[in-house]
Amino acid sequence: MTPAEQSLAFARAYHQLTLLIAATPPLIQFAGWPMALPAEKPAPRKIPAADLLKSWADGHTGVTLSLRDAVRGITDYADWQQTYTEEEVGAEFLSRYGYFELVGPSGHFQSNEVRAYVAYWGENLYYPWHQHKAEELYYIIAGEALFEAEGMPPQTLRAGDTRLHTSNQPHAMTTAGSPVLALVLWRGAGLTGLPRMSAEP
Repeated sequence: MTPAEQSLAFARAYHQLTLLIAATPPLIQFAGWPMALPAEKPAPRKIPAADLLKSWADGHTGVTLSLRDAVRGITDYADWQQTYTEEEVGAEFLSRYGYFELVGPSGHFQSNEVRAYVAYWGENLYYPWHQHKAEELYYIIAGEALFEAEGMPPQTLRAGDTRLHTSNQPHAMTTAGSPVLALVLWRGAGLTGLPRMSAEP
């Protein structure tokens, strides 16, 4: 893929994300969705989860299909990240987990008002209890996972479902027989911070 084709692929993903947010009340109410500007493209960084996501074609709905396909189209060119160390989550977790920032202060599209991450977890993974200062909204693009949060009942989320975490609210996630691909929006104080592990409530 040429640089121009890569830019077009990222623009397509941003467009599909914008359409989805505009059509989904919990997302537009959370993010407000400012117009983001193309930024200096982060260098691609590959991790094992990127190849797993690229080869996974299930778990979506008709509403999430276009964004899912747009995300899969940029997996080879995204700046994939992993917040945690092997000591914190284990090698198996890191082999099937990762995220990239599509919109945000250091994303492919620049915004200082909101962060939009795309994140993938493989099947049968436990994402331990953690927290962060920024408010967070999950939107499931494909697959399903069990979400837990302090003060809230556990809930299995599937494609099209959302889950809000308030500032510094400890939460955890477990996948079972399905991976999960999620859009993760951050806003407010702590926008440029990182999650940190926390004790189970």
